[in-house]
Amino acid sequence: MKKLLFSLAFIIMIVIPSILYSQNIPVAPGNGVYVLINNTYNIGTSSQGNSQARITLQNTTNTKVRGVQFRVFYDKNAFGAASVALLGSSVNLDLQFVDNNANGYATVTLVYTGSNSTYTIPVGERFEITFTHVSPATFYTLPSISNLTWTGVNVYSPYSASSTGLDTTLTTYSYGGQWINQTLSFHGTFTNVTGSAAKNLSLALEKKVKIGGSWSTHSTYLTDITGDFVINEPIDTTYYDVRLAIIGDTMAVGNAISTADAQLINQWVLGAATPTSWDFYTADVNSSNNVTITDAYGVFGRIAGSFATWPNNTKEIKFFTSSENTTITGSPATNYTSSIPGVTNFYFNILPGQPDSVTFYVLVPGDANSTGYHMARLTPITVLPNTVPGYPLETENIIDINVEYDFPTSSIEVNIPSLSVNEGNLVELPVTLKTNGEDISSLQLALVYDPSILNFKELVNSEKSMFWISSINPTLGSVEWSGYDPSANKSYMIPDNYEIFNLKFLALQPQDEWESSPIFTTKKFSGDKVSKDMSITPTGGIMVVCKMSGVVSTMENTMIVYPNPTSGDLAISFDVAESGIVKLCIVDINGEVQRVILDKYMPQGNYIYSCNIHNLSQGIYIASLQSKKNKNAVRIIKNK
Repeated sequence: MKKLLFSLAFIIMIVIPSILYSQNIPVAPGNGVYVLINNTYNIGTSSQGNSQARITLQNTTNTKVRGVQFRVFYDKNAFGAASVALLGSSVNLDLQFVDNNANGYATVTLVYTGSNSTYTIPVGERFEITFTHVSPATFYTLPSISNLTWTGVNVYSPYSASSTGLDTTLTTYSYGGQWINQTLSFHGTFTNVTGSAAKNLSLALEKKVKIGGSWSTHSTYLTDITGDFVINEPIDTTYYDVRLAIIGDTMAVGNAISTADAQLINQWVLGAATPTSWDFYTADVNSSNNVTITDAYGVFGRIAGSFATWPNNTKEIKFFTSSENTTITGSPATNYTSSIPGVTNFYFNILPGQPDSVTFYVLVPGDANSTGYHMARLTPITVLPNTVPGYPLETENIIDINVEYDFPTSSIEVNIPSLSVNEGNLVELPVTLKTNGEDISSLQLALVYDPSILNFKELVNSEKSMFWISSINPTLGSVEWSGYDPSANKSYMIPDNYEIFNLKFLALQPQDEWESSPIFTTKKFSGDKVSKDMSITPTGGIMVVCKMSGVVSTMENTMIVYPNPTSGDLAISFDVAESGIVKLCIVDINGEVQRVILDKYMPQGNYIYSCNIHNLSQGIYIASLQSKKNKNAVRIIKNK
C-alpha cells in the first residue's frame, strides 16, 4: 500500500464505424458468371436499426447477361426482415425479391426489359440488401450472428439469362460473409507524478443499456510495465453507455506501507518536519482532516497487524481531478482534506466528441514518503552459508526475499547468519545491519519458520533499538518485528554493523533430520534519516531457491509458494518458459477460483507475485498456474 500519487493520463479514441464497404470489390475466382458475397460486412448501429450487405456481379466470359436469379440466406434470429435494392442504373432493369424471414432467406431476380442487342448487365456491386435488426434487447444478447451464405435448408438453383434467351450457369461464391461488430477502441497511460509508469493497475470497462440499464463489467485490464492499456471491444455505443472504472474501496494497492512512513508522520507531529500539499492526505489515515499522533499510530497499527483496514472507514485509494490537483499543489502549505476529500471510486464516461486526453490524480493514504504505486519488486533468493560438514547444504540456508525499488535508493544489508544448533538445542539468530556507513531510522522484518522444527522462545532488542517505538508480532510459524526512532532529532539511529535484535528458538528436531530450511524472511523494509525507503540486499545473495516443506509441484518447472503454511500473505515465484498468456490464481479444493492474481500476456522469464488471502477460511487451497507450455499446481495450507 504505497502512495499511489500519480497522474492518470490517458488518450482516448472512440471508433464507431458507419456502414462503409471495402474498396476491394470481390473478383471472380475463375471463368464464368458469378454472384459474390464479400469477406466481411459491418453490423449497423442500434440507432440505425439495420445492417447492409452488397452482392457483387462479375462476368469473365463473352456472354451478354440479360438476367440473374439467386437466393441468399441470413440469420433469422438476428434479422427480422430483408429488403433488396438495385445499385447503379436501373434503366430497363426490373428487380424483384421475396423475403422469407421464417426460413431466413431472400430470393432475388433481375431481368433486362430493353431492346439493345449489345446490352449486358454491368458488373460490380449491383445488389444492396438491408437487414432489419430484431429488438435491441434480443439483438445485443446474441452470442454471434451467422455468416451470410448461398446455402440453406431450402435448395434453390441460381441461373443467368443470355442474350439468346438460353439458361446460362450462374455460379455463387462466398469469400466469407462474416458480420463484424461495432468496435469501441481506446487506449491510455497511467503515470506516476515522479515520471515512472503505474504498472499492474487494475481497471475495468463497464457498460449499461442507455435506457433502463444498469452498469456491469464488460472486461477487465491491467496496465503493462509502461503503464499503458489498450482496449478494443465489440460494443455498440449507440445502444450502450460505456465507462472506465476503478473501484477504490476494493482495489488491492501496490507495495506495503513500511515503518518509514509511520516515522515520517511522527516527525510531522513533532514539528521536526513540515507536511505540504499531498502530505496532509497521505498522513491522514483516519480521515480526521488533521495530522496527529493517531495517524502515526494508525500506520504502525497496520504494520503490526492491529488494524486490517484504516480507522474510520478510510478507503485504500482516492482520486482527484486535474483542477483539484492544481489547487492542492498550488498551495502546498494549506490542508485541503476537509474541502477537497477526493473520491473513493473513480469513473470516466467514454463519450464521442470528448477531449482526447484527460488527467486524474490518485493517492493512497499511509504512503507518507511517496514511494509510489508498484515501485518495488520482491525477489526470492537463498542465502548460502559456509558449508558445515555432515549436513545437507539446503538445511542451513536462510531463504530470503530481496527488496528492490524502481528508483535510486541507498542499499543496506540485513545480515542473518546460517543456522546452527547450539548446546541445549538453542538456535540463536543475531540480526545485524550492514549499511556501508549509512545510519537507519526504521526497519520492518518478518521471518517465517517451520514450527515442526523450531519453537520460538524470545526476541531480545539491542541497546539502541530498545529506545525505538517497536512491536513484535509472534504467531505460530512467524515472527514480525517493526520499529522506528521516535525522537525529534533521531538520537537512536542504528549505525553500520550494529546488531538490532537477537532471535532465539528451541530446536525440536536434530539438525541432521531437517529436510529443508526451517526459516526464511518474507518482508524487509527500511528507512534512512529522512524516512525514505531503502533497498535491502541479502547476505551473499545467490539467485537460487531451495526446497521448502509444504510445497508440492506437479510440473517440471518449479513454482514456489511461501510462506507455506500461511496466515494470509503469500509470495509466488514461477517461470514462464515461453512468452504467452499466463493465468495465476488461487482455487479451493472444489476447484472454485478464490483469487485471480494475474491473467495476461507475459514475456519469457522469472517472476514473483504477491497475494493476500487473509479473508479466506482456514483450509487447503491450490495455487494454479497455466501458461503456454506448462501447468503447475502447489498446495497451500491456510492457517487462521
